[in-house]
Amino acid sequence: MSSGIFSAVSGIRANQQRLNVISNNIANVNTLGFKSSSANFATVFASTISGGTAPNGTLGGTNPRQIGNGALVSEIASNFSQGGTQYTGRSTDMLISGGGFFAVERIDPFNGNNSGAYYLTRAGNFSLDSSGNLVSSSGNRVRGTSQVSGTSSLTLGRVKLPEQFLITKDLDANGAIVQTHFSPIGTDTSGAGPIFAAMNAGATSQTNTPVSLQSFTVGVDGAIAAKYSNGDIISVRTNAATVAANPSDPTLWRTELIHEPNEGGTFSANNQTATDSGLVDEVGATAVFDGGVGLAVGAGGLEGMQLQIQSASVTNPEGLQYDGNNNFLAAANSGNTDFGTANSGARGSINSGSLESSNVDIAGEFTNMIVTQRGLEAASKVVRTQSEVMQTIIQIM
Repeated sequence: MSSGIFSAVSGIRANQQRLNVISNNIANVNTLGFKSSSANFATVFASTISGGTAPNGTLGGTNPRQIGNGALVSEIASNFSQGGTQYTGRSTDMLISGGGFFAVERIDPFNGNNSGAYYLTRAGNFSLDSSGNLVSSSGNRVRGTSQVSGTSSLTLGRVKLPEQFLITKDLDANGAIVQTHFSPIGTDTSGAGPIFAAMNAGATSQTNTPVSLQSFTVGVDGAIAAKYSNGDIISVRTNAATVAANPSDPTLWRTELIHEPNEGGTFSANNQTATDSGLVDEVGATAVFDGGVGLAVGAGGLEGMQLQIQSASVTNPEGLQYDGNNNFLAAANSGNTDFGTANSGARGSINSGSLESSNVDIAGEFTNMIVTQRGLEAASKVVRTQSEVMQTIIQIM
């Protein structure tokens, strides 16, 4: 049987796969953060009728005579160019401008733990759950970090903005704040609980104020500043003192939780205030005191939470593997995943209140669809022609 019919069939198969890729692109034209793909063809090995010869003293050289055996899909390449911008105005909607990905927890379906696993995604349509966790549309919790860069996270946590908590302030005899504590609503305030037991030396009384989240903003580096009902602001700043002590090792740079009772308070270069208008606490470290005023975190309050969104970049984004729900998985050829904060390295910057739309070029996809359809028709016609030729030969015989 003629090999030509098999060559034509390979063309049908390759063009059909290309149509499948185009169909998926068009289907996801309105999918947030979707990255389009394209199918590229390559020739199948050729059958050599005769090899070429080199020229000699009496005869010129001859070229090889070969017949190709069709086409195949050599690669399905992903296009990671920037998608369009959709402005929503929602604080929980975020867009990465430039390279990079959001990192969200990947839950192990067998034991229910995230086990340090992660998904990467460009879709920033997040929301807050009932516990104050920032989550994706699939319920995966967004990862937070206080690490500037590196392939592992030193202080990995979840981005969490508690809707309500209790602010307890130790006051001296003149009513000045000596120390502030954060605790979950419902903490024992009878005088025997952990808040009263931790009362700072010099305090003569305490105030307990339940507060609720009013609003929050997200900076280009993913740092969150949350404002509560009593006017207090909880935010993060880079610890300039630690940066100065470790200028060549950004993995040691830490961020700090800052409690700012008075909106608009001014912080000095090392994030401490000239007056007692700000309270500073390093994440995961001992409280830093400022003019006798310190910040303590009650167990289960703000302890272990992160107020800076983690982002990541990979060496080869095209090597990532799709896993559904707008998520990517690190794969064999994606290279190292470099975690850290946005607006540094190759991780792009974060814009809050906007979403990234699909980067599908609908006009280009329809053009490719027409070209691919004609390729399918031509290959099908070749199959029919080959069949007619074979039928004619059989009739002659």
